[in-house]
Amino acid sequence: MKEVLQFLSENPTFYLATVEGTIPKVRPFGFAMDYQGKLYFCTSNKKKVYQQLTQNPYFEISTTSKEHEWLRLKGKAVFHSTKETKQAALAAAPFLSNLYSVDDPSFELFYIEEAEAVFYNRQGVAKTIRF
Repeated sequence: MKEVLQFLSENPTFYLATVEGTIPKVRPFGFAMDYQGKLYFCTSNKKKVYQQLTQNPYFEISTTSKEHEWLRLKGKAVFHSTKETKQAALAAAPFLSNLYSVDDPSFELFYIEEAEAVFYNRQGVAKTIRF
C-alpha cells in the first residue's frame, strides 16, 4: 500500500471512477492518506460521488506520472467517518480545513478494501499489488 500512496502523493491529481446506473462517472480527486494501515480518501456526502459509492461501493482510480508511468487502482469503498479519521485527514492535508472541519457532518472518509493496484510503464504491466 505504501508504494500506491507514494505514487498518488507524487501525482496528486488522480481520477476516481464510479458508476451511476450503467453510466460511468469520473472526477478528479487529490487526497489520499494512510490511516492505521488503510488507504483513505475523502469526499462530501452532498456530492454525487458519495451517493454513487453508497449504491455501488466499487470504484477505480487512475493517474499518470511525468515519466509516463501510470497506476490503476480498483477496490471497494468502506466509509469510516469518525472524529479520529477526520482529525487525521485534516492533519495530513491542512488544505482540507478550507472545506471541512472535524464536526462537519458532510465530511466523509472512506478506505479501500479488496484493493488491486496495477502499475504500468511503456512496456506494459510493471507490477501488481493487492492489499
